[in-house]
Amino acid sequence: MLDAYRDLIDELLGTPSEIRGMVDAADEASAPPEMRRLIADFRNRDRAVLERSQTMTRQENPFLRTLRVAEADDDQDLTILLDEMDTARGDLVSLLINLSLKDWERPAIHETAGEITLADEVEQHVEWDEAQRQRLRALLPGA
Repeated sequence: MLDAYRDLIDELLGTPSEIRGMVDAADEASAPPEMRRLIADFRNRDRAVLERSQTMTRQENPFLRTLRVAEADDDQDLTILLDEMDTARGDLVSLLINLSLKDWERPAIHETAGEITLADEVEQHVEWDEAQRQRLRALLPGA
């Protein structure tokens, strides 16, 4: 079981460097504004998942609403945006690395999915992360 959780963490750990690699390989001047929005989506969703994960580790059987992520702003400076994305991912991974096996199985009641665990929440985030990286790759064909 522990290996499965480590795999989830490893998936999350690889994303920031992969995104930086794609951005470095792309021509920033000709990159579409959507690139910044997608990167901001990574940051904003990591922040939201971190908050939910903290709630799940601190409360007994918390009630979770459907995940709502802050609207992404595509006007930010790319360097700042990438740094904020790194920080948000680092905060989330730091929490996950320090979880006990019992914490990974902590339950919550989701408003539409019913009972879920923290592991379920993280797995959904990893799946979203993979899909988002594919969108970014498609957007930056030279990357």
